[in-house]
Amino acid sequence: MKGEIYRKGGEDDEKRCMALTLAAVMAFSVTAFGASNPAQNGRWESAYGNGTASAYKKMYSIYARSILVGYTKLTVPKEAQGKNLYLAMVDTELWKTKGTSEYFKGSLVEWENFQVKQVYEKDLQNVFKVPLTKDAITLEVTYLEDRGNQKVGQGISVVALGGNQYENNLFADQEDQLFVEDLIYLYLSPDLKHEVEEVPCTIDVTIGADTMQVNGKSYPLDVPAYINDAGYTMLPMRALVENLPEEVQKKVLWDGQSKTALILCGMTTYRLTAGEKEAKRNGDKVILNTPLEIKDGRVFLPLRDMVMFWDNGKNSWDASTKTVHISADLVHILE
Repeated sequence: MKGEIYRKGGEDDEKRCMALTLAAVMAFSVTAFGASNPAQNGRWESAYGNGTASAYKKMYSIYARSILVGYTKLTVPKEAQGKNLYLAMVDTELWKTKGTSEYFKGSLVEWENFQVKQVYEKDLQNVFKVPLTKDAITLEVTYLEDRGNQKVGQGISVVALGGNQYENNLFADQEDQLFVEDLIYLYLSPDLKHEVEEVPCTIDVTIGADTMQVNGKSYPLDVPAYINDAGYTMLPMRALVENLPEEVQKKVLWDGQSKTALILCGMTTYRLTAGEKEAKRNGDKVILNTPLEIKDGRVFLPLRDMVMFWDNGKNSWDASTKTVHISADLVHILE
């Protein structure tokens, strides 16, 4: 039976600067398979003994769209020390929907005080055994599978396996507990050659309405758009990105610890932080007219700024209906 899940805010992870072949960023969440609530601040905790076992990840800077390396910090209660964690890399969607996936090839390295402390070996099934000798460890996870058969937009998660088939397993009597969702995200890197096509997109957003229109189709909004104090239209972040035409590759990643959003859209990445006008587009600094905002626990994007970043992005305002009309060309990457 799965352990009870508690949602808590994450602690500040250790700051470190590591040279990567491919610089990357990934907002993250940690949950248990089957959990119904999204993670908050990048941390989920699973009840264990008199305490909790948890996994936590921090967002790093972005310069590319295909993330091959991710970092996670694991913490366990005192009674868990002396046990082993068995970690595997799995396909995010398969694991979330079916609870099963092949285990991918990769490497697992423990860092301590900005230095490599331990390189872990995997078994024939690509499962890593991690002895728990202290209450917290920081791990670098690298994806090493052949990229030729990857799916566009494939998420790779790390799961702590349950079951008594593993020696002295921390979760021997429980189902898989810690699930670090999309620790690695296999999007498309600029150096990979793919054909692309432009996808025309029109968006209509009315202030206070509970729907938005994309290419003439209506999509529900759980919270409406509003006009902020600076006079700019603010739209729920996930609604804007996830309701774009389905053939456009897109992804929304949120790090509640740093209040930073990473948005992947077509061939472009955006990094925005709440309260800051300085943002990044494909790693290059840009200045927003108004920053990303958090209101009533939801993240809102400055609609005008986002549209101006898109190719041929245009917007107009109908004062009589309080409706913003947007048109832009988005990119569809052909597989």
